[in-house]
This record gives sequence, C-alpha cells and structure tokens, in this order.
Amino acid sequence: MSATPQQLISEYSRMLSQLLGDVMEQSYLLHKAPHQLTRTQFSILKILNTSGSFLGSELSRILGISRPAVSKNVDKLVKHKLVTRKILKKDRRTTEISLLKSGRNFVQAYEKIRLQKQEKALEVLSDREKELLAELLSKYVRSCMFGEDMLDVICLQCNDVIMEDCRLINQENKCRFVEKIEKQRAINQNRK
Repeated sequence: MSATPQQLISEYSRMLSQLLGDVMEQSYLLHKAPHQLTRTQFSILKILNTSGSFLGSELSRILGISRPAVSKNVDKLVKHKLVTRKILKKDRRTTEISLLKSGRNFVQAYEKIRLQKQEKALEVLSDREKELLAELLSKYVRSCMFGEDMLDVICLQCNDVIMEDCRLINQENKCRFVEKIEKQRAINQNRK
C-alpha cells in the first residue's frame, strides 16, 4: 500500500524539521563549535543574537524551562564568555542577559555552516524548482502557523526575513511579538 500525499508531506516535514532543528545543530555543537554547549544553551545564544538582551524570566517563558534552569544554563555561557549577566538595581532578583561578541560569532559560525549545507542541498534543483519550493513552503508554513499560540521562538528567529509576508503581523503592520517585547523592555527599564 503506497502512502498518500498527505502522509508523505507529514513524514517529510517531520524529517526536515528534525534535520534542520536537531541533526545540524547537534552536529555543529558536537564537532565544529568552539565550546561544548547544550541545545538549550545554544537556543539562548540564538535568541539573544536575534533579539538583543532579555531578562532571565523572559528566557524562561520563551524556552518553557524554569528560572533556575535558565540560570544554570546562563552560568555556563558566562563561564565561556559568550554572554554577560547584569543584576538590575531596582530588583536585585532580576538579571538581564546580553550577548557578547564571542557569543555572536558562535551563532554566526553555525549560521554560515547551515547556509552552506542548505545551498549544497538546493544544487539539485533548477531555478524554477527553487522558486516553486519557496512558494509552496511559504504557503505550507503559513497554514501550519494559523491558530497556533506558541510561536514566540519562531518569531525570535525570523530576523525580519519574512516580515512583509508574516501571518503574525498586526493591523499596524508591526510584528506582534516584537511589540510585546518592546513593551516588556519599557517596563523593565522603569524598574532600573
């Protein structure tokens, strides 16, 4: 019995997600990275690289892990001199995590390798096939995103690449997540 197109799409989507999100990252972290980091620690670096400084509590919410777990992971990143931790004056229990240049370089090295691998994989496609793939993936991803609530990490990794076509843009043509973070940062600034 052969698989239906829906079954094939489901399986290929799962495989692609794991390849891009798990296999390539894990391979980089194990074999090419200058420091041995966990996937959670690497996720923290990627979020900071894309969106700037965050409070530990914000990282906890975004990553879906406890504040002590964030603190433990940030400790290791500080030890490797990839991030800094600043205790806020108004609330000494609150810390702001910022990326250092070495942390930015760490993430950029991964992104360079990832892009090279993707370019190599796309060599088998003609220009027209690449355009069609981009169009179909865009349509498919938007459809998958519709109605989902937990899209913060996707937003944090967009880097404004799909801003003009984003399904999450509000009526004023602003990214809802960036707007939410800006409001939270304004509140945090008032605490300092």
